[in-house]
Amino acid sequence: MTSVNPGMKYGGFFDYSKYDVLKQIPQKYVPKSDFYFDTPSVDEVKASMKSLGLEYPIILKPNEGERGSGVEKIQSDIDLKEYLKPQPKEIILQEFIDTNDEYGVMYVRYPDQLKGKITSIVYKGELYVVGDGVSNLLQLFEGHQRAFLYLDFLKEKYDDRLHEVVDDGEVFMLSKMGNHSRGAIFNDANYLISQLDTKVFDEISSHIDGFYFGRYDLKAKDEQALINGDFKVMELNGVNSEPAHIYDPENSLFAAYKDLFAHWWRIYKIGKQNRKQGHSDTPFPVLLQSLMNR
Repeated sequence: MTSVNPGMKYGGFFDYSKYDVLKQIPQKYVPKSDFYFDTPSVDEVKASMKSLGLEYPIILKPNEGERGSGVEKIQSDIDLKEYLKPQPKEIILQEFIDTNDEYGVMYVRYPDQLKGKITSIVYKGELYVVGDGVSNLLQLFEGHQRAFLYLDFLKEKYDDRLHEVVDDGEVFMLSKMGNHSRGAIFNDANYLISQLDTKVFDEISSHIDGFYFGRYDLKAKDEQALINGDFKVMELNGVNSEPAHIYDPENSLFAAYKDLFAHWWRIYKIGKQNRKQGHSDTPFPVLLQSLMNR
């Protein structure tokens, strides 16, 4: 499995540097960003923001985080101090791209072929509640079919606003990060596959050393912008990627397993070709030890 992307640590299965990957992508496709190996001070982050021409909000996230863990939208000096309080190491400062449209685009290229293909597109809907003019935030959280699953997190995040009553019809956004750990809703957008220009993703992928398989998580103003190649890559996941359209609640379990088996077959075929070219998989004991040491 780890031989699928020989240019990424463990093939992008885990513990790979997201920042190292982003640095290889052409600048026009990535948000402005900076990296800190050790915990930066508030002044250091603000100096980076100034040099990059950024103002709040910004995104801070771990370089090796998975499934959105540790990703935070920072809107003030207070938020920044809170994020840095546990002294996190290896964090990425990233420009906040202000759009609600976030997509996950699965890209596959076999080593013996020059052109790749897109095998899955997911639209990541944001988590929000709608006010009724009577219920406070806590009541809206408790009564929402998805928000209540993240009640502890939401109660902590909005601790000083839980008794606030939201106006009737007002949308209160709870999440601006499209990941399962924060309650994002994944929607099948495979109808866009035929409309996307695969050459754009071939061109981007050609800049990334030893990359053949993964999911581009990106933001675009709207579907047309995505189709036009006008988007920003927030991160690129390796062999740990999933065809996230399968999590659309409208899709059947049978269809999900069918797509997963096709997904795993592609991983097998790419790995087989790369092993023939001299790349090797990381021995299982090494992987296991790395997992245990995390």
